[in-house]
Amino acid sequence: MPQETNEKTKQLFLIFKDAVERERGAQTLYKQAADLCEDKELRELLLGFSKDEARHEKMLVQRYNRLAKKYGLAP
Repeated sequence: MPQETNEKTKQLFLIFKDAVERERGAQTLYKQAADLCEDKELRELLLGFSKDEARHEKMLVQRYNRLAKKYGLAP
């Protein structure tokens, strides 16, 4: 049975959603920087950062979905 959702929990879910959007934005930013970069080592570093942000996004979405199910909220 889903737990009761209060205002603080709703705010927390909004923060989760915002965090996912920020991870996506950071991915885009790092990819754009990599595309402009002529230094191969720095380009690879930036692409690595983008991959890290994609991993963070995936983890956030997975945890968000689990908690949304627990609290009876639509993902």
